[in-house]
Amino acid sequence: MPPESPRIAVTGVGVVTALGPDAGTTFRRLIAGERAFSEVTLFDVSDQRVRIAAEIAGLRVSDVAPRADADAWSRTDALGVVAAREALVCAGLRPGARASLAVGASTGGMYEAEEILSSVAQGCHADAPVRRLLAYPISTTAERIASSVGGVERAVTLCSACSSGALAIVQAAAWISTGRAERVLAGGSDGLCRLTFSGFNALGATDRQPCRPFDVGRAGLSLGEGAAFLVLETERSAQERGARVLAWLAGWSVLSEAHHITHPEPSGSTAVRLLGDALRRAGRSPADVHYVNAHGTGTLQNDAAEGKAVREALGATADRAWVSSSKGQIGHTLAAAGAVEAAITALAVEQGLVPPTAGLEKPDPQVPLRHVMGRGHAEPLRVAVSNSFGFGGTGCVLVFEHRDEKPKADARGAAARAVVTGIFSVGARGELENEQHTAYGEGEVSSPLPARLEVDPLKLLDAARSRRFDRAAALASAGVERALSSAALSAQGTGIVAGSAFGNLERSVEFVKRLRERGARMASPAEFPHLVPSAPTGNASIYTGASGPVTTVADLTTGAEAAVGVALSFIELDLARAMVAGAGEPHDSLVESVLAPLYGRSQAPRSEGGAWLVLEAAEHAAARGARVLASLAEYVHASDPAEAFSKLPPPSVRARVVLAHVTPELERALSASSWGRVPRIDVLERCGAHEAAGAFALAAAVALVCRGAASETLACGGASGRAYATRIVPAEKPT
Repeated sequence: MPPESPRIAVTGVGVVTALGPDAGTTFRRLIAGERAFSEVTLFDVSDQRVRIAAEIAGLRVSDVAPRADADAWSRTDALGVVAAREALVCAGLRPGARASLAVGASTGGMYEAEEILSSVAQGCHADAPVRRLLAYPISTTAERIASSVGGVERAVTLCSACSSGALAIVQAAAWISTGRAERVLAGGSDGLCRLTFSGFNALGATDRQPCRPFDVGRAGLSLGEGAAFLVLETERSAQERGARVLAWLAGWSVLSEAHHITHPEPSGSTAVRLLGDALRRAGRSPADVHYVNAHGTGTLQNDAAEGKAVREALGATADRAWVSSSKGQIGHTLAAAGAVEAAITALAVEQGLVPPTAGLEKPDPQVPLRHVMGRGHAEPLRVAVSNSFGFGGTGCVLVFEHRDEKPKADARGAAARAVVTGIFSVGARGELENEQHTAYGEGEVSSPLPARLEVDPLKLLDAARSRRFDRAAALASAGVERALSSAALSAQGTGIVAGSAFGNLERSVEFVKRLRERGARMASPAEFPHLVPSAPTGNASIYTGASGPVTTVADLTTGAEAAVGVALSFIELDLARAMVAGAGEPHDSLVESVLAPLYGRSQAPRSEGGAWLVLEAAEHAAARGARVLASLAEYVHASDPAEAFSKLPPPSVRARVVLAHVTPELERALSASSWGRVPRIDVLERCGAHEAAGAFALAAAVALVCRGAASETLACGGASGRAYATRIVPAEKPT
């Protein structure tokens, strides 16, 4: 890492909302106070309690997607590509310019997949255009953007529900601050679909009229759809190419409430900490804040908790900061919201224009803030804050500064070195802890592997606190709890990053089937929150009390490897001193019969399971006297496998390579590298070819080093367009 973390410039912005197909139109109409709500036309809403949303008119996927692949693209993909392209053009970058990519997503291709999956579940395989299911995984949008803009060095998809887009921007800050990337395209995209529309209606969280954030008569949120991306780069990069800086990304913070899957913490105490931490990282005081772009959903509880937090965090200067919410104009765009509102905040700072809160006529006296009502107005803005809070409790706050602001002294030191202090898995070889995981790297291969675990992960949990959990949530919650126990570490302040491939497909399809067969009024309000892709991670946070950064990473068969990278980013950025990272995948008959074949099938039989590693900053582990199992010497994530292996030092004697899912491209690159002659261990033969196998490879790689069975190990995994390599060395060996 460089001696000083570079200043991060926002040089490009791209936005697509129901107010406009680009950032300029959207922002101009926002300032004018215009609203974009109408009755939904994408799908039948005749039996819904609420029928309006901020739907984007005139969007045709076929106008954006390559002609040959249009049937495999989703509305979410198209929105993301349009916004990403605009951001690059705004930044003055040509197609193919090198950049990393961080995407926040939640619904993915659910709109396109809903009817198909429901038909397949009912046995109508012949009539289902199964190829369209290639758009279903939420990681697909990142793949579409990468292929459309070119030059993407690495990509990751984050899901923390409504804060996903903001979290993608924090991931960009981590890559840039630690020198892993010079430039990042970061944002979020989400399209409307029946599942989320019906789910929010079932929760009673939607307003029959366009939402009214912070109004005394507010009655719920209004849904929307959209996408936004920001080009973030080092100050030096922007200067060298003569780019215009729109604003500076100066501060950030991520925490989890660990409170409830849908309801915010009433006291707002976590939001207060988020605001305070983000301002401290920016080197700012509450008195410096001129504008707060609030999450402002329009629900009774969320607005009350957020308003209380803003007042407490800003203290005596709260009455001097303008506050507004854009959701009264463009709706709640779910995973895209944090990115859309970050873009709006950056534009507000750049142009000196404060957006209003449309629909706000009589401010709630219980939420006394300096509201912007009617139309926006001109106001010099030097420092502005953007708030995002999501289902499951993960909140994110971003701080933007005017381009003329002078840099503050950088209080951050060198990036922390990470060590592994605990491991737990439940898989084909039962429940294992720490160095017992050599069982996945040594010994005879047992056959046949069980399709379902002998250990029911739900039985590992307190039944009273997990009564609505499915197997995915149970694998995550039990895994995190037992991993923390194996590391003798408190959950307080610890974060969680979980890899995921397809979310809970069976449960989601069952929800959609009920909608089709019995109507929207029979949608279960208790069921819907558990269908969000990040629900298992959110439930694990709530169950264990883990209150650091909490998110899900979607990356198909390499979710665990991606999760370790995100966890390392949060440690290196000093957002947490300890993180639990891994993946858990339960047996899912629809994944087995429909989706897995679309993405290729390993020769190894499928099974299920989950494995979790506790990663800590080395200094933190030493300070508490923790037993260190091994150190992470290098972590490489690249779109080009050859580039990934070129960054590694030559192997030592008695090194081992531990493999999970491997593509032909990764196999060729590994064979051509200095690690090509190192003996290899394939964990798929021992844990099964499920999507969490990468977590077992990482666990085995640590255990082999811990027990002295290898001098060092290289855990590798790959999928189309991405390769991961993690070099693990003994605890006492310097990196």
